Amino acid sequence: MKITVKARFNTSHEKLEAFGNNMYLAYLMLPEDAESGKVLAMLLSKKMGVPPTRVEFAGKDVRGYFVFEYL
Repeated sequence: MKITVKARFNTSHEKLEAFGNNMYLAYLMLPEDAESGKVLAMLLSKKMGVPPTRVEFAGKDVRGYFVFEYL
């Protein structure tokens, strides 16, 4: 199953909101870097209540959204 996340970086608080079918909006207090996909995968696994090994970062789509695979 594919999960799409639109991320907002450098915010004042951290949260993850669901909005639609397998789509999330993430607010992160950290700046965007090479490890952002791993951080978002950890947040998704916590939100979904599954082990972190079940959520895998697949890359970014053409819109710049983060795409994850739920295994």
